[in-house]
Amino acid sequence: MRRTGNYPSNCWYVVATSAEVGRELLATRALDIPVLLYRTLAGSVVALEDRDVHRPYPLSLGRLDGDDVVSGYTGFTYNPSGQCVRVPTQEAVPFGARVRAFPVHEDGTFVWAWFGESALAALRPPPQAPWLQDPAWATIGDGWETAANFQLLHENFADITHVAVVHPDIAPPVLRGPPPPLEVEVSESTVSFSRTYPASALADWQAHLLGRPVQARYVQHERGVFVGPGLWVDHWDVQMDDVAPATFRFTHAVTPVGPSRTRHHWRVSRNFSPGAESDDLLRPMFAEYYRRVQAILETMQGVLDTDGPRDEVNVSADAAALQVRRILNTMITK
Repeated sequence: MRRTGNYPSNCWYVVATSAEVGRELLATRALDIPVLLYRTLAGSVVALEDRDVHRPYPLSLGRLDGDDVVSGYTGFTYNPSGQCVRVPTQEAVPFGARVRAFPVHEDGTFVWAWFGESALAALRPPPQAPWLQDPAWATIGDGWETAANFQLLHENFADITHVAVVHPDIAPPVLRGPPPPLEVEVSESTVSFSRTYPASALADWQAHLLGRPVQARYVQHERGVFVGPGLWVDHWDVQMDDVAPATFRFTHAVTPVGPSRTRHHWRVSRNFSPGAESDDLLRPMFAEYYRRVQAILETMQGVLDTDGPRDEVNVSADAAALQVRRILNTMITK
């Protein structure tokens, strides 16, 4: 198998949202591989390598014939398993004429694909984010590509102390002071961290959504989980004595497009204050924050591309990010 860039391949990555995949041929890219997505007549998602085996022409520029894909240049026809089933100039199909078909999983929000050893896909279940389909949670979000390596995105998610610098208006006031100690737990392939902040004021927008006085003070708890190379999940709880904690849940689906480009689907979910009015308040605010992060990471990638990596000075807030870096580097070299 052709080795891809500086990212692991034996794991699940999001290649599209469920809403993006239909009966139109959809071209995308992941792990430096051109990918074709479409739905069969029965509604299942198919993911094939987007390149005709006869000539270097994208299959996505062809057409569907039932559940089969017909190349728009050669007329070679491929079934959903990637097998060539028809050649217009002869009856016999050349031996071994097939394109790669990638294992796929759809969860109602995202379409996940596996680009490594196919036999391993069944042994490693895709990451789960059931709250994105749970009516008890209200969710907003968007997605785009960032011109930066996917590790830069993961390391950014591992340290939210940046939020108060990048977007002070969105940051809870507790992030503007020295944070409590970070508790980090590490397994062979995951990293989780947590910290509990002493009772402090909410951001104005938090107080508004929760219907609480601006001057009121609450204990707040942060937890982040590096689920795997394709998914990061963060939690932010506001502990209130009279009701269950109000929780934000931040979901980041991270897919390397190439060594210096990453597709980022972000979702912000909450178990309180449902409705369009709250959505309309939060959507532009978080979109602005993630756009600022995008610009910063692209600048960092530019520095790395121009001047190369150097020894860095790390601090205690980097504890989780350094563990994520270690796990990813180990997975890449296997």
